[in-house]
Amino acid sequence: MLRFPMKSLRVAVLLVTSLAIQARPGVLRAQGTPQSVYVTLADSVPGALDDIVAALRAGFTGAGWEVLAAYEGGAGRGCTFGSRILALHSPRYARAVLAHGPRAAFALPLRLAVFQDEAGTHVAMVNPHSINRTIIAEQGFGGESEAVLQEVTGIVGRAVHGTPSHRQYGQVRRRGLIGRTMGIMAGGPFPDKIETVYAVTSSAPDDLSRVADRVWTALQAGGRGRWQARGAYRLDLLDQGVVVLGVSGAAMESRAFQIVGAGSDDSRESYRCPGIAYGPAFPVEVVVMRDSGTVRVTLVDEMYRMKLYFEDAGKMKFAANMTMPGSIEDEIRGLIGQGGDTRR
Repeated sequence: MLRFPMKSLRVAVLLVTSLAIQARPGVLRAQGTPQSVYVTLADSVPGALDDIVAALRAGFTGAGWEVLAAYEGGAGRGCTFGSRILALHSPRYARAVLAHGPRAAFALPLRLAVFQDEAGTHVAMVNPHSINRTIIAEQGFGGESEAVLQEVTGIVGRAVHGTPSHRQYGQVRRRGLIGRTMGIMAGGPFPDKIETVYAVTSSAPDDLSRVADRVWTALQAGGRGRWQARGAYRLDLLDQGVVVLGVSGAAMESRAFQIVGAGSDDSRESYRCPGIAYGPAFPVEVVVMRDSGTVRVTLVDEMYRMKLYFEDAGKMKFAANMTMPGSIEDEIRGLIGQGGDTRR
């Protein structure tokens, strides 16, 4: 599918004009208060990365969760520190999320990162309070966000022997609605940023699975593009009308982490590869959903998604990478297009 070249330019303008805001540490509170995009759950965790991941896998599985993926994250050129990214599924939490409709599936699954830096090994996750206010509802979901945050915190605390932490970092927002840069670009209500890559009109019960199979096969095969994009996990929730597919690549992650650097956290400016802390931003979600007799293959506008997870990045670092979000989306769309019909 051909893409308009102006999209990459719009991404560049968005990223260059993003303002950095200092993240506030502290215990998370209910919706309506400032929330950062990420939160650490444990610091100074002893042991090798793979051993920590094994302990987390056992802890989540024992608590009734499913570990969809646990893979080596991108670290960036010359970075000797390691990271592992985990995609996690809680059936109970998924039901609560999807009660708000299939488009809320972009809030699934929950993502953790185990990463190293000069201060030791950490476990961090996407802050559900921050992301759910944007994706699900500005008000009314705070109780579920807090409940799942506390559940994950408890599982991590029992699984690994680190120092408990509630430090927030990343962009601080007082509300879920993401504003438009310069009043016109990239912001707005989340549902408006969901794009249909292609749709299949059919009422057959197995069409959702059939379409998802085609797309997943193409994503698993991956491609030879710049970002090394390929399928990372698959979450089938057929009885709830959605299949969520995660897509990432080492080059994609590494470059994003190099660009964001320490973000708004001045205390990490001296670190060799501070952007590794942003691992929970990946993988990128592709949601195959049943929608009124139509099966849609959808993703979020990548320019908007970059703002969602990396808005606290410095302007100059992004100026040198102005085409990145649009080219990532083009690469993912190209892979999806290999899986079947490319009609909008």
